[in-house]
Amino acid sequence: MAGTGQHRVTVKDVAVLAGISTATVTRVLQDSEKVIPETRARVMAAVEQLGYRPNPMARDLRHGNRAGAVGLVMSTFTNMYQAGVAAGAEKELRNAGLQLLIGSTDEDPTREPELARAMIDRRVSALMVMPDGNEREFLSPGHLFGTPVILVGRPAGGLDADVVMTDDDRGVEEATNQLLDLGHRRIAALAGQNSSFRAKQRLGGFRSALANRGLKEEPDLVVENLITPAQARSTMADLMNLASPPTAVLALNLGISTGVLLDRIENNRKLAFIALDESELSSGLHVTALVRDPEEVGRQAAKLAIDRIAQPELPARTITLASHLVRRGTGEIAVVDDREPLEMAQPK
Repeated sequence: MAGTGQHRVTVKDVAVLAGISTATVTRVLQDSEKVIPETRARVMAAVEQLGYRPNPMARDLRHGNRAGAVGLVMSTFTNMYQAGVAAGAEKELRNAGLQLLIGSTDEDPTREPELARAMIDRRVSALMVMPDGNEREFLSPGHLFGTPVILVGRPAGGLDADVVMTDDDRGVEEATNQLLDLGHRRIAALAGQNSSFRAKQRLGGFRSALANRGLKEEPDLVVENLITPAQARSTMADLMNLASPPTAVLALNLGISTGVLLDRIENNRKLAFIALDESELSSGLHVTALVRDPEEVGRQAAKLAIDRIAQPELPARTITLASHLVRRGTGEIAVVDDREPLEMAQPK
């Protein structure tokens, strides 16, 4: 098996061939005195047949000798959220004596397989991926030679991989419910690329809130495939020129939020506004925001990577972190007659 170059032989492979548990194989490899000679012989025969070689990184972690690298594939270096994820991961890995190697696809999902393979060629001991595309085959054990994968921001999609996610759908549903409670019925939802899991997840939360109130989605108020702040600004101009413009807007990623905020400042918009994620500028201007902690996301992803390196046979885990609606004023603006918003005092 080892000679095919398609699969890094694991302790589990040895256990299956020997007909025993992975824990027993581990004890044999650690030269434990608790293993009887017959079992030891079966394990060593399987090791020889499969060509198994212990992962030196895992061995070093178990015995306190920590050195090596973990890769991170992200879509861009300029996204503040992704930069925060990288910062959190780097701190956690550094504390474990590991280095972080970062690569960007430059927002081109088709480059994800190429970048992942480049990381594997540099012999990273684990690979963290923040995927934008839907392709998953390149992350299978055969393509990555058994290197463990940690997905950041979206589910595994059939892969046997660890996952760290945020509950964006629940958070957007909460934000939408707040606007509905304030009387808004024409709520604009501005989302990213419709091929993106995260955009679908967030729109799902918006639509769920409407459905739970027995309300229908207004197709002219839901705009997808927005990538840049400039596109969001242009979209806002179009929406406000409608015969019945929105009284509230949900901006469902950081770039869109920035564009909506710039439009708001330039045109002195008074409609309710809730952003997803925040910057120093938006928080300083009292923008209500659905806030996630990117550094905690990165820290949890790094911890999964460290655990996976040290104990490859652990079952795959999914960690879901909460997002929080931070109320600062713009999301607390009510409507008088479903046309004219009434600006409320900012919270102190």
